[in-house]
Amino acid sequence: MKIPVMSDTHDHIANIEKAVAEINRSGAEKLLHCGDLCSPFVIKPLSQFNGSVDIVFGNNEGDSFTINGTAAEFPNITLHGAIAFLKIGSLDIAVTHRPEFARGLASTGEYGAVFFGHTHRRENLRIKETWLINPGEILGLKETPSWLSFNTDDCSFKYHDL
Repeated sequence: MKIPVMSDTHDHIANIEKAVAEINRSGAEKLLHCGDLCSPFVIKPLSQFNGSVDIVFGNNEGDSFTINGTAAEFPNITLHGAIAFLKIGSLDIAVTHRPEFARGLASTGEYGAVFFGHTHRRENLRIKETWLINPGEILGLKETPSWLSFNTDDCSFKYHDL
């Protein structure tokens, strides 16, 4: 299964809408978000994804109470807190915002992939048999805005610039 992964949207509605439109055209069924939504109004454009959306909180969620309330209005949105542990296809995946959490999770060898954000920079490396991957940022502060498609069948991936 191909899953799109994004991070660090930081309220950039236009880039979120553009990314979600591209991802919808890809036919993906599940979207992962590695945190730093920032505001509750980001939930609505993410909910326009045609499948389910799994989100972890980052360090810049200004009003997590209202983010939770807003997310409850959209049945395809699931908030996981600081870390999400998911089984997608036959692959165990962890999603978090913080690189230090991600590195620790990847070091256990229990996951096929661990996704993280926070640095606003694309990164990918193998730790034992686990891919440790940052999809970059939707915001476009430090790099070209991008998202990542990850194939759970063979652990291949590709970055997509907006």
